[in-house]
Amino acid sequence: MKIKSKHKILILSMVCLSLSGCGTIFSKHLQCDDESANQLIHTILKDDLNKSLENELKQLISAGNIKDLDPAKLKLTAQNIQFLTTDSRTDFIDPNSTKTQCSIDLNISIPSDLVKKSDEARSKVDVQNVESQANELGINFTNNKVDLILEYVLQPSDSGEKVFAVLKNTQNINTLVADTLTYAFLKPQIEKNQIRLEEEQKKAAVNTSVYSDAEYAAQEAVDAAYEATLPADEAYSEY
Repeated sequence: MKIKSKHKILILSMVCLSLSGCGTIFSKHLQCDDESANQLIHTILKDDLNKSLENELKQLISAGNIKDLDPAKLKLTAQNIQFLTTDSRTDFIDPNSTKTQCSIDLNISIPSDLVKKSDEARSKVDVQNVESQANELGINFTNNKVDLILEYVLQPSDSGEKVFAVLKNTQNINTLVADTLTYAFLKPQIEKNQIRLEEEQKKAAVNTSVYSDAEYAAQEAVDAAYEATLPADEAYSEY
């Protein structure tokens, strides 16, 4: 009887291990506060910003708008952006898949000097400032910081070795940050372009003045020549 009892305990232990293994493969959901998932969120945020800046650069270079600037400096400014995530929470655990819907508080800090440069550049080309753009995009922007409840979906690979994340509501904040950095980067170029324009306008004004003087002199010569062909009494008829 004792021997049979030992066999029963052994069989029960094997079943528990097997169920644990099945749970890992088929029903394992990632926790929203998973550290690897949080790191992935930060990576995606930075990658998306860099992609936006790359697109901006391509357009600027194609249009010949940054002849006096180093394109590499724009992407370098992205390193000054600070992303902070806190207080993750679970919104929904999908019972039909391994997806977990989450949300987390996201704070994005933009250095004040970059915001200032961006606003100065925008004012020179009659574009709304950073705060106005944030309001238009429905973004909470205060003291050079963006606050957002970030929504995202987590899912492990079938092997459980990788984590996948999809960020849902980052398009507007990405636009705001990318535009802020781009205008700050463009400020020296905008100023140089305005100086060149003023110089060209001055030259054009001088040329116009010279042309007017020459035109006036030519007209006087024509008038004098005409008067010379008139009889003396006609030439002085006004007297």
